[in-house]
Amino acid sequence: MNIPNPLEKLLSERNDLWRGRRRRAGDALETGRAALDRRLPDGGWPRGKLIELLPERFGVGELDLLLPCLAELTRHERQVLFIAPPLVPCPQSLLRAGLDLTRLLIVREQKHAFWAAEQCLKSGLCGAVAVWPNGSSAVSDRTVRRLQLAAEDGDAPVFLCYAPGSTPPASLASLRLAIRCSGHIEILRSRGGETTGSIRLHPDNVVPLASAGRRE
Repeated sequence: MNIPNPLEKLLSERNDLWRGRRRRAGDALETGRAALDRRLPDGGWPRGKLIELLPERFGVGELDLLLPCLAELTRHERQVLFIAPPLVPCPQSLLRAGLDLTRLLIVREQKHAFWAAEQCLKSGLCGAVAVWPNGSSAVSDRTVRRLQLAAEDGDAPVFLCYAPGSTPPASLASLRLAIRCSGHIEILRSRGGETTGSIRLHPDNVVPLASAGRRE
C-alpha cells in the first residue's frame, strides 16, 4: 500500500501556495559551439546565473564567444545589453553574426555600470547582459554578489568580462572561462560540470571591435 507524501498531497490540492522559482534540468541557452556545450553541466549558458570571462586581451574573442547565443535571443525579440564595453562593437560584424541591432542596447556609462546591469536584470525585460568592469579599479566581491543575486531574479545570464590581467574577486559564478590569444578557451570553474580543459575557438570567426571609444 502506497502512503501519499503529505507535502505532495498538499501541493496537489492547493494552487494558492508560493512554490518559488523552479528551473528545469538542462534549462540553458546553447552557446552555439557544440564542443563547449558538451562541457557545460546544463548543455549551455546557465540562465539566471553569473558567468565570468577573463580575456588575455580585449578583443581576443570574448564577444565572438557570446554572439551565437545573443543573436538567437534577438531573433526571439529579447533585448540584449552591452554595458561599458572597452571598444565599440563593429555593427557590420554584429549584423553578419545574425544580431538584430534593434534589440541591442549599449550603455557607455562606466561609473554606474553595475547599477545599470542590476536594474536591467531585475526588470526581467532583457535576454542577456554583458558588463565590462573598469580595469583601473578593483571589483569588490560585494558588487559581484549583488550582480549574481540580480541575475537570479530572472532567467537572463549576466556575462562579466574582466579587464586583461585583473584578478576577479571570490564569487559564486557558475562559470569562469579564460580566453587566450591562441584561440583557446580554458574552463577555470564550472559548477556541476568540467572543472578543467581547453576548447579551441575558430580564429576566423572572431568579431572585430572598432578602435574608437577605447576606455582609458
